[in-house]
Amino acid sequence: MTAPHRTTIHILGLGAMGTVLAVDLLRFTNALVVPLFRSQERLAQFQKANGNKLSIRKLYLEGSPLLSYPLEKSECPETFARKPIDNLVVTTKTYQTKDALAPYLPYINESTNLILIQNGLGVLELLKEEIFTDPKNRPHLFQGVISHGVYQDKGGIFNHAGWAGMKVARLPWTDDEMIQKISVVKDDAANNSLVRLLTEPKFAKEFGIEHSTYQEMLSGQLFKFLVNACINPVTAILDCLNGEIKDSCGSVFTSIIDECLQILRVAYRPLFEYHENFNGNKEYPEMDINGVLTTENMVSEVTRIGCDVNAKNSSSMRQDTLFLRDIEIGYINGYIVKLASKLKLDPSCCKVNKTIEELASLRLALNRSRNTNGDWRND
Repeated sequence: MTAPHRTTIHILGLGAMGTVLAVDLLRFTNALVVPLFRSQERLAQFQKANGNKLSIRKLYLEGSPLLSYPLEKSECPETFARKPIDNLVVTTKTYQTKDALAPYLPYINESTNLILIQNGLGVLELLKEEIFTDPKNRPHLFQGVISHGVYQDKGGIFNHAGWAGMKVARLPWTDDEMIQKISVVKDDAANNSLVRLLTEPKFAKEFGIEHSTYQEMLSGQLFKFLVNACINPVTAILDCLNGEIKDSCGSVFTSIIDECLQILRVAYRPLFEYHENFNGNKEYPEMDINGVLTTENMVSEVTRIGCDVNAKNSSSMRQDTLFLRDIEIGYINGYIVKLASKLKLDPSCCKVNKTIEELASLRLALNRSRNTNGDWRND
C-alpha cells in the first residue's frame, strides 16, 4: 500500500507568526513542516533550547493551554538538502527578507510557491526590483495577511493572544495584474499545492483562512496595514500593552489613518476605483472598498481589533524594542513617507507618519542606550 503524499512546507522565520502557523499546520494537517534557520549556530541553539519542538500558549482558549509539537526536520544553509523548494513561507521581519532568502535562492524556481506573511508594505517591490529580476524564473507568489495576535514573553514562550484569521491571495508580478478574475482563485484552489494545503477544511476553519482574489486580499492588507501603522509604533513608543490605550487613542489614530489613506488612494487607485469599474461584472467579486477604508471606520476598527480583541497583546514592534531588535517601521509608517516621495506628493502630506517613524526609532535607541549605559531615572 502506497503511503499518502505529504506536502513539504519550509518556513523561513520562526518568530511569532511563523510559530503560530507551524503549530497549527502540525495540529491539523499531514504536512512536513521544515523550519529554515539562518545559520548552523542558530539551528543548534533552537534545538538545545526547545528540544526540537514548537510550542505556543493559546491565551484565548479556556485555561490558556500550552501546545507543543515535535519537528521531524529542521535545516540551515549548511545542512540544506540542496533540492528544489516546493513551498516556502516567509515570516521574517520585512527588512530581513533579502538576506534571509539569499542562501536558498538557488533552490527557488518557477515551480516554487512562495508566500509572504509579514507586516507592512514594500516587500513586493523589493522582490521584483532586487531579488527575482528575471521574469522567466519567478516563483508563484502569494501573500498572507495574518490578523492573529501573537507575542513572545520574557520566558521565550510565544503567546497566541487573539484569534482573527488570515487572508491568502496570489500576488501579481506586474501592475496590470492588480485586478484578478474569480477564475484565478478557482484555478489555484484546484491545482496549487500550497493553496490546497492552506484551505484543507480543518486547518482553514481553525486558522481562519480566507482564499480570495488579490484585490480582496489587498483591501484586507491595507486594512491590516492601517492597524499596524497605529498599534505597532504607538504601543512601542509608549511601551504599553494594546488595551491600555483603548480610551485615549482616537486622536492620534485619526491623524495617522487620515494621512495614510490620502496617500494610499493615489498609490492604489485601481483598487479605490474598483466599485465603478468592476462591481456588477460576474467575472469579478463584489467589493465595497470605499465603505471600509475610510478614516472614521478604520479608527473604530483599529481600536476594536487592536485594543479590544487583542487587549492583552504586546505588539510585535513593542516586543522588538523591548528585546532591542531592529524594528519594521521603515515598511509601515516609513513606507507611507517613501510612497509620498515616490509619487512626488507634497512632503507635508506625510508629516504625521514621519514623526511617528522618528519617535519609534527614538524609542528603540533609548532602550538600547539604557541597556548599555543604565537608566538615568534610577539615579
